[in-house]
Amino acid sequence: MADIPGVSITGLTAVLPSGTLDHGEMIRRFGDRAADPIAKMSGILQRRVVSPSQQASDLALTAAERLLQHTKVDRSEISLLVFASITPDYRSPSTACVLHGKLGLSETCAAFDINQACSAYPYALGVAHSMIRSGLCRLALVLNGEALTRLVHPLDRSLAMLHSDGAAATLVAACAPGYGFEAFRLGTDGKAAKSIIALAGGLRLPSSADTRVERVDASGCVRTEEHLAMDGPAVFHFSVYKVPEVIRATLHDLAITMDDIDNVLLHQANKTMMDLIYRALKVPAAKRFYCLEQMGNCGGPSVAIALAEAWRQGIIRPGSRTLICSFGAGLAWGVTVIRWPEDAQPVPDLDPVVSDEDMLSAAL
Repeated sequence: MADIPGVSITGLTAVLPSGTLDHGEMIRRFGDRAADPIAKMSGILQRRVVSPSQQASDLALTAAERLLQHTKVDRSEISLLVFASITPDYRSPSTACVLHGKLGLSETCAAFDINQACSAYPYALGVAHSMIRSGLCRLALVLNGEALTRLVHPLDRSLAMLHSDGAAATLVAACAPGYGFEAFRLGTDGKAAKSIIALAGGLRLPSSADTRVERVDASGCVRTEEHLAMDGPAVFHFSVYKVPEVIRATLHDLAITMDDIDNVLLHQANKTMMDLIYRALKVPAAKRFYCLEQMGNCGGPSVAIALAEAWRQGIIRPGSRTLICSFGAGLAWGVTVIRWPEDAQPVPDLDPVVSDEDMLSAAL
């Protein structure tokens, strides 16, 4: 087994839009008696927001160009492009195909979307890993992007105070034996799929005048059937009980303990939830990582953005071992453990916030 090459992340960068929603705006919308407790619970004081002309694909395209220019990868060598998002540009074609054209990739490069929400990053990495190991591709470009603020009603205080927009670009390729991805554990509880849902706008319930009617729920949150809705208590319960269980199972599969892990990066959902998960797993403070205070919850790209930031700060080091876990809508979860190759290079020391003028457009 020692002679079998590993598969690893070989490059990573993140992009955030320049637009923001700060805590002051949340107080203006909902009042301090509502806004302050949620900010304290979530640990989020600012969210990143796309401009009216920007989409998730624009963020992903900008991240990809930054990454490819820095790594100087020969684009003709990329044989897989995956775009993971629940906020695509079109019903058809897939946004991955559009991005493929914008990036000037080879006709021999496969391109497809993964419609996955909060757990998108481990799922997309798992697909890239599997296709490389099977010989179907050699170099994969994994793009994760969301414009979640487009799905959240501005007067839905349960979500407007949490969700944000962002993207990440990741290169995945073969590495030295004994390094790279060591395990994946992906799972789903589809019986609870309604716990986080945007009910209307698809083919099951097409958009109409009725689906755009604003309604106020029992807690005072405003939304239509086309906006994202969340059963907060159900999702919180799922996260703090199921996530530690699947992480423990992953460690058991590898015959290691938390002592063998150098960093644990969780989906940047909210700080209270993350703290409870860390506490249940007895993760020391030195192994925890947070970057949601000024970024918010970007959904699927959030843990990729956190990983890029941790790498940018020098927290991720060659030879170290990182556990990544994302969880949420579906309800779905994904865990992966990666041992960083000794020749791993840090991501570009670039501010992830990109101005409107520097943001690229993926529009056809």
